[in-house]
Amino acid sequence: MTDCTAGKPAGRERTRRLGTVRLDADRLAADLAVMDRLPYASSYSDFAFAPLRNTMLWNATGVLDEALLDDYRGGARPTEHGRMLPYVNELITGLFRTEHLKFARLLVLPPGCVMVPHRDYLELEQDMIRIHVPLRTSERCFSSQGDTVFHMRAGEMWFLDATRTHTAASFWDVDRIHLTCDFIADSIEDTLLAPPARQPGVPAGNVAARRPLGPSERAALLGLAELIDIDNYRDILAILTKRHFKAGIQADEVFGWLKDIAASSGRPEVLERVARDEEYYLVRR
Repeated sequence: MTDCTAGKPAGRERTRRLGTVRLDADRLAADLAVMDRLPYASSYSDFAFAPLRNTMLWNATGVLDEALLDDYRGGARPTEHGRMLPYVNELITGLFRTEHLKFARLLVLPPGCVMVPHRDYLELEQDMIRIHVPLRTSERCFSSQGDTVFHMRAGEMWFLDATRTHTAASFWDVDRIHLTCDFIADSIEDTLLAPPARQPGVPAGNVAARRPLGPSERAALLGLAELIDIDNYRDILAILTKRHFKAGIQADEVFGWLKDIAASSGRPEVLERVARDEEYYLVRR
C-alpha cells in the first residue's frame, strides 16, 4: 500500500511551513463577516464527502464563475469577490509576487468535511506552486500528506506539495477557511515578497498525534468487505479517510485498503470502481 505516482511524477519540493503572517484581528474579522455571506461554488464537490465550497478571488479574467484551474499565460486579476475583501486582497498583494499568481481563492471546509486523498495538477501540463494562508481554523482541523497529519494554524503560511497524495478534514463546528494561492514560477522563493523560513518539512509542533492501528481495528476495517457495495462505496471510503486522521493509515494507503476490502467482498463492480477512482484521484485526470 504505497503512494500511487505512476503517470505524472511528483514534484521536487516537500510540504513545509514558510513563515507566519501578523494578522490584523479586527480587519480580518470584518472580511470574515463578508466571507460568511458570500455565495460559494462547489466546483470540486467530488473531492470531498461533504459540500466543499470555494470562490475565486483572483483568476485569469476576473470573472467570478471561472473556477477551474488552468495553466494560462499572463497574470491573474481580482474578481468581484476579491474586491469585496479588502484586507485579504491586501494580504495577497503584500505577501506575494502577483505577476506569478494564477489563482487565489477561498477554500471552505464546513463542519465534518473530509477530502478524498488525491493529487493535484494531474490535468495540467505544468505543475503549480500552492500556498495556503489559514484565516479561520482550529485544532480540530487537520491537513495531511503521506504519513504525516498536521495543523495549519491561522496566520501561518504553508507551501503544500499538491503533487503528492494529500487530504484535509474539519471536525470543528465552524467553517474552516483558507486563502489558497496557485502560482507558476521557478521556485517558491520567486512567489514571495519576503524570503521564506528555511526549516524543511512540517515542524514538530504542528504534527498531530495519532495512535498505531491495532490488530482488532485492522480486522474491523478489513471486515467492511461484508458490507461494501456500490451504494455505500463512498461511505466506506470516507470511513477509511477519517481513520487516517486518528490512526496509522497513511493518506497514500487509503485506496490500497479500499482495494483489499473490495477484492474480499467478491463484488467485481466495486473493485472496478476503486480502480477508476484511484486512477482519477492519484494518477491522471
